[in-house]
Amino acid sequence: MDSHSPVPIPLLSVLSPKVRAKVLAYAKHQTYKAGEIVVREGDPGMHLYFVTGGHARVEQAGQSWIGRLEPGDFFGELALIEEHGRTATVVAEDDLTCMLVPAWEFRALLKEHPQLAFELLHALIARLHRREHHAR
Repeated sequence: MDSHSPVPIPLLSVLSPKVRAKVLAYAKHQTYKAGEIVVREGDPGMHLYFVTGGHARVEQAGQSWIGRLEPGDFFGELALIEEHGRTATVVAEDDLTCMLVPAWEFRALLKEHPQLAFELLHALIARLHRREHHAR
């Protein structure tokens, strides 16, 4: 964590403090106003996003709402892992702050720190379970 991200980021907790500091050094901090589109479905993925403040909704074509993001959550990983367009649109519900990690840094982290990939897998499975539960 740093002064821009007082919220714990569970995905990064598996990294050593030194590696975490390196990630934070490469991160860009961005603020979005309520109603602003953060990423649009189909657009190329350039960053992994960590929500550090506010809330956002996740939408896909044909479904107006598929999820909600809050501080500590992340998004944008699928477009970076598979190197394709964004799978959903993310819209700020209120003033939203995010920490953006460049794609190249995220991919290097996954290769160098397999425990991060394992933590990512757990988070994705939990996300799928929440989505299945909500759909019923």
